[in-house]
Amino acid sequence: MLTGCIEDPRVDSLKREVATAKLELASLKEELAELKRQREFEKIFKDFDGIAYLTPSSEGYSTIRFDLGVLTISIGNVVEYANGSRVTLQFGNPLSSTIDGLKAKIEYGEVDEKGMPHNEASKIKEVTFSDSLLSGSWTSVDVVLDGIPSSKLGFVRVREVSHTGIRLNKK
Repeated sequence: MLTGCIEDPRVDSLKREVATAKLELASLKEELAELKRQREFEKIFKDFDGIAYLTPSSEGYSTIRFDLGVLTISIGNVVEYANGSRVTLQFGNPLSSTIDGLKAKIEYGEVDEKGMPHNEASKIKEVTFSDSLLSGSWTSVDVVLDGIPSSKLGFVRVREVSHTGIRLNKK
């Protein structure tokens, strides 16, 4: 009748098994977290050449790979505009074809005191440019970036560049 008060030898064994399972679970959680970090890191580097990272103070240009080849992009003329900023993006087209209907995803936002982007608070804008990118030349395009005044604009990323067509020079 008092079997609940008697030590069962199986209890100690079960306690050891539970403790071992907890250790294994903790180890698996750590491994899973590391795999997730590696996957995100690999994803960033996989897409690395498909992203141009620009800052208002940067000089020179950044390159971006898309399905036709490589374009160069620089940023300039960052000014206050309505409830945000207006920036001039200069696209350099080193290709021998004129590119029509250029589309891109523009991400922009503030940076921290170390110059690192506040990615979680960044804004995204999809843009289709009306100007064609003439072959072998620079094309300047103004883009309005809502919600971030020029004094707080810390970065602009251009990604997912595509186009609707090309034109080749006739001989």
